[in-house]
Amino acid sequence: MSRLRALVVAAVLGAAPFAAPARPISEKDVQSGKVVRDPSQGYILVSGAERQFGSFLRVPDAETWATWNADRDKAWTKAQRRYTSAMKDWQLQAEAARDKQMAVPERPAAPTMSSLGIGAAELRDMESFGPFFAYGKDDRGVSYLSAVKPGTYIWYGPLLMGNNGAAAGSCYCLGSVRFEVKAGVITDLGNSLSSLPQWNDQQDVARLKLTQVNDRRVASGKPPLPAFATLETRYGLPASLASWPSVRAALQASPKMNNYFGLTVTRIAPIPGVLAYRRDVIVDARTGQEISSPTLISLVKTKK
Repeated sequence: MSRLRALVVAAVLGAAPFAAPARPISEKDVQSGKVVRDPSQGYILVSGAERQFGSFLRVPDAETWATWNADRDKAWTKAQRRYTSAMKDWQLQAEAARDKQMAVPERPAAPTMSSLGIGAAELRDMESFGPFFAYGKDDRGVSYLSAVKPGTYIWYGPLLMGNNGAAAGSCYCLGSVRFEVKAGVITDLGNSLSSLPQWNDQQDVARLKLTQVNDRRVASGKPPLPAFATLETRYGLPASLASWPSVRAALQASPKMNNYFGLTVTRIAPIPGVLAYRRDVIVDARTGQEISSPTLISLVKTKK
């Protein structure tokens, strides 16, 4: 399965250049010395009992926004130039059609910012991992190590990206968590993205169905079916990374996000001390304060 190779900016404005990361990293490359820790890069480690996959969005910083704005302005200038040329051709064709009493051709559509096709700034530093290209496997399970640009990353969900831009899975657009990745340090997520959320408190379709089934079973004198399994949270680096500095990921509640790929939309389950919900409103469980979210834009075309 192909992996996403996110766009990486060649130089940081007013700072030292950021080297293109060697992602994903394999244990054999670390053990052989082919890959060494780069103090200019951040690292994300995800582990679990089995292979998995997912994607993170990096919150755009000043550098990303500056590059995106420059690309947008360049695309807008080109679009305006093409539109001006198309209008001149159309006017000649329209005049000729009127002289011959023929149907006037359709007028060219004026360009808009949404028609430029440069993509959202939030996707410029997107990172994905798995299910293949694992760092390694041991008695604890499978781990994935990625070299990334330092910054704030949002867990976009179990979403698989390919080099051709195709996406599969679902996004936690209606509620998720974020964490900081510092330069030169491994941010250890362990299996926390699966183990910390209280999935049995999440009233999604599967759990509502289980509740309904168990209500009927109990009413008929039968024992209820078991609840969805819970996992023990585990952190820790493979032995081959013991000399690399690391910190546990400090998760925080994050606002809602756009469904950029038109996939199934859901949200991560509540996480005690981190994330809660009041109906469809995200709450910072550390402070009890509601988190405001942007107006979401649906990218799914509805049938007429």
